[in-house]
Amino acid sequence: MRYLPNGAQMKAADTYTIEKVGIPSLVLMERAALETVRVLKDRGVDFSDTLVVCGSGNNGGDGFAAARILKEYGFCAEVLFVGQDASMSEECRTQKQIAERLGISVFTDFPKKEYTVIIDAVFGVGLSRAIEGRYHTVIEWMNDKKCEKAAIDIPSGICAESGRVLGIAFRADITVSMECVKLGCELFPGKLYAGETVSVPIGIDLFFF
Repeated sequence: MRYLPNGAQMKAADTYTIEKVGIPSLVLMERAALETVRVLKDRGVDFSDTLVVCGSGNNGGDGFAAARILKEYGFCAEVLFVGQDASMSEECRTQKQIAERLGISVFTDFPKKEYTVIIDAVFGVGLSRAIEGRYHTVIEWMNDKKCEKAAIDIPSGICAESGRVLGIAFRADITVSMECVKLGCELFPGKLYAGETVSVPIGIDLFFF
């Protein structure tokens, strides 16, 4: 059976895995980052100049961890942090601190250079409001770049439940989804923004469903 959970269902499964099964959130995050890099590497993505765009939540934490893993593999990986320090999740803050301590460049303004791939880790499955202001500008900037594009879990701006575009959405060539492809990536217009979708195991207990 193939599960296509929405955002609320996936968040509940994630919480159950952390609180009832006992797998720490940072462990799930590490596996998410490792699997994202593995899938993109297997697809032949050119990581020679990678930009990971991270928000303040756990999706952003996945992105920081992915940038670190890419650096460990010898690639040039930089981060554009577009979130707010005050609203960072504990896990995202930890991953950001690790990345900075290891010398990964973390920008808050748009970098001038060109990249071979942009990885979207701005918003995860919990987004329910229309994207406005700076976040709208960020995703517009990402979409305008002429390079490969990948999304972690779901393209930022796609509603995980309905597939609708919440003001603006990232256009990915490939979306690496944690444990299950999200329903919003199979419904239109979300499917058009997700590109190729690949689900990867990270340890979330699917018996919860």
